[in-house]
Amino acid sequence: MRNLIHIFVFSLISTFTFGQTEKESFWNPYIESDRIEIGLKHFDSLNFEKAYRIWTDYQVVELIKINDSTYNGTLTNFVTHRKSKKKNEIVYQRIKIPNKTVEKLIKSIRSENIETLKDCSKIENYPKGSDGKTYIFEIGNGKTRRVYSYWEPENERYQNPEMSEIKNVRNILNAINSEFNLWKYFADFRNRLPKGNYTYGMIYMSKT
Repeated sequence: MRNLIHIFVFSLISTFTFGQTEKESFWNPYIESDRIEIGLKHFDSLNFEKAYRIWTDYQVVELIKINDSTYNGTLTNFVTHRKSKKKNEIVYQRIKIPNKTVEKLIKSIRSENIETLKDCSKIENYPKGSDGKTYIFEIGNGKTRRVYSYWEPENERYQNPEMSEIKNVRNILNAINSEFNLWKYFADFRNRLPKGNYTYGMIYMSKT
């Protein structure tokens, strides 16, 4: 098992697995591996009403509604530290999201159909690519779980801004970024890393 470097650890969130579609089966090994490496629990170890995770290759936002008065949330940034050809480790940072912000975001992004959006592979004429940024949405309600993805939803070159699903996904991301700038938080974390070789997404970075 690869060693984990804990930079900030404020809270632990969880996931669980049920019946899977073909697309969910494709993404599950990736997010499950990341979940383990950054120390997040399974959803089924907690009692909650709703849980949303929004993943990229280097970051995950977790928003949890335990009940009408209790909310939890975290933002986790992570990279792979390439120590040698045979030895790597995950470096991560966990930041607690204020409970009031979690409550506000859950209400906001639920209105953007986060629980029912189609996977982008199910949308006619949705563009496909092998690189770029993919957002993976993991949704739980205490009984069921679903996983779906959107490739490059913010890209003006590839996407039709009038497509209802693109509007929804962009509004979800805009709502989160209006509370805390996702890229800025990751860039700050990345810039504070010690000397070494790192990867995140398809990026290789050497700090000297």
